[in-house]
Amino acid sequence: MSFSEIAFKMFKANVKKYRLFILCNLASIAVLYSFISISLDKEFMNPSIVDPMISGNIYAPIFFQVAFMIIFIPYSQSVFMKSRERYYGILLSLGMTENEVKKSVLIENLVLYIVSLISGLILGTVLSIFFLAFIHNVIGINSINVTINFLSYGVTTIYVVSIFLISFIVNFCIMIKRTIYDKIKSSEKAERGSHNSIILSWIGIVITILSFVVMVIFYSRNKNIRLPSLLFCIIGSLLIFFNGEVLIEYFQNKNYKKYIKRIFLFSDIKYYYGKNKKIFFANTWIFFVLLFFIELSIVGYSNSINNSITYHPFHMVYAEIKDDFKPLPENEIVSIARKYNNSITKKETVKFVRNKVFTIFSVDDVNRVLKRNYKVQSKSYIYLHPYDRNDGYEHEDINSNPSSIRIKSKEGTKKFAIQKTVVDPLLGQINAVSSNIVLVNKEDYKWIRLKGIDYFLKGKLHLYNFSNWRDSNTIVNDISKKLYKSNNIRKSDRFFKTSSRIKAYDTALKSSNFLNFLLIYVCIFLYCSTIITIHFKLQMEYEDEKKKCFSLHRIGIEKIEIKKMVFQKILMIYVVPLVYAVVINSLYICYIFNPKTYGSIGIIGAIITSLILLLIQLIVCKLYSNIYYKKIIFELDLN
Repeated sequence: MSFSEIAFKMFKANVKKYRLFILCNLASIAVLYSFISISLDKEFMNPSIVDPMISGNIYAPIFFQVAFMIIFIPYSQSVFMKSRERYYGILLSLGMTENEVKKSVLIENLVLYIVSLISGLILGTVLSIFFLAFIHNVIGINSINVTINFLSYGVTTIYVVSIFLISFIVNFCIMIKRTIYDKIKSSEKAERGSHNSIILSWIGIVITILSFVVMVIFYSRNKNIRLPSLLFCIIGSLLIFFNGEVLIEYFQNKNYKKYIKRIFLFSDIKYYYGKNKKIFFANTWIFFVLLFFIELSIVGYSNSINNSITYHPFHMVYAEIKDDFKPLPENEIVSIARKYNNSITKKETVKFVRNKVFTIFSVDDVNRVLKRNYKVQSKSYIYLHPYDRNDGYEHEDINSNPSSIRIKSKEGTKKFAIQKTVVDPLLGQINAVSSNIVLVNKEDYKWIRLKGIDYFLKGKLHLYNFSNWRDSNTIVNDISKKLYKSNNIRKSDRFFKTSSRIKAYDTALKSSNFLNFLLIYVCIFLYCSTIITIHFKLQMEYEDEKKKCFSLHRIGIEKIEIKKMVFQKILMIYVVPLVYAVVINSLYICYIFNPKTYGSIGIIGAIITSLILLLIQLIVCKLYSNIYYKKIIFELDLN
């Protein structure tokens, strides 16, 4: 029998491993392609077609998917190649040359990569079409077409091939350095490092604790501290998991009686820990991302809806601009509202002047319309940040303000000094009003409006409330069309766009629904990824596990004990990463989605989500271990 025939028989014997390897990788490639194709869709990313509040939600899933693949592809390849080393060691012992083995490894991996990539792109195309159809029909963004973006094929291919090549070169170099004996015995050896250290393990614990201490001390002053804190937490967990064997030995030395009492459990954990520490680390952070995404979905939905109301205290607002944009007759607006079985309950006007930077209001108008009680001295001003402190966003400029402003006139320049700075959403988000808002007293405002040379744009805001704002969409659309038509303005000119609560509410609703869809999609994928990762690892080591169980049965270990050992081993792999992730996630959630800003929804959501996910994981673990055990019993004929 020739080497090629032997290699072919080995190929047939390992079809299941090939199939599992391809399945793992094509799933991650398909999801990545579906995200990239959406992000590169010109219609979806066009702000004049789809609001950036909606389209911007695609970037976070892309980032986490890219990060996930950097971990998952090298991991799956490493496990696969280690499972194949024994077969290549046997071929070398039979006389196959090193070059023939290298050629065989290269061809085998190249074929698997190509099949994984092509299959992933095909499945990804189906997913991206589903994505766009969902956006079009369910989310309600009817202005985009369902198309296939060919540029996304190239971007996905370049990224995936780059990871594949780097991963293959590293694993290939490691494999060829091993002796024939090491190759044959590789699957029987635990993947334990030779430099496990109790010192490194304790350093990891200290770094993890310090990462939370830093959050507690500095988060209120600088929210950007969460990223370095998270990075240190990841490094700490890496040191803990990759030196965890010495912690088990430490427990054995300090609690020897307990160790002996449950010798099968602890010895099994100790033996398999070296093989599973990569899974512990990878799955911990996959679960962390999964839990965080669920929290983001829960908190984000409520926050977006609340902000659409907070930032639109009036149901409809448009700006009249002197010599540029004229208002509609009042009776015409009343008539349009009645046409759609609605009515105007409040009508106000507020004058303003602005240049390219500042918008100036009379404090008297603001107090009258919004029932405020601001007071401004002569030649002074209140600098107003138009934000809500509890809107869930970081406003880096919230503590900045100009100490004074100078306003030119034909009579000279008048200097206004800042009286104080306030944070108030004021009249809401209106395109004709800049983000730099200044309030002055009535006399100063009149002077600026009449004599201020720089403040060339003079306008008046028309503010309306309806009896039923939730049913005002058609009213706002009709008024907007008539305003654009009567003033001969293009619809793409956002400066004159009519602001309305219903539009903001609909956008927030669509954005939240799209984000929720994305997060559910990502969370399902991430959870399935953890299950696939565990399944992939257990299947690659199945033959060794079967031999171990058979040997234990021959020396008198009962089937019930073997079943218990199998369950405990799988339980550790399933539950340890999740429990670690729950603890880490809970601590970060308390600060990122803090009760002062978001209320109790973040903490309550974290508790409920963690309990539900833990319950699901235990059920899946129990079902999987039963199937795994029955398969071993059946194949070994231990009944």
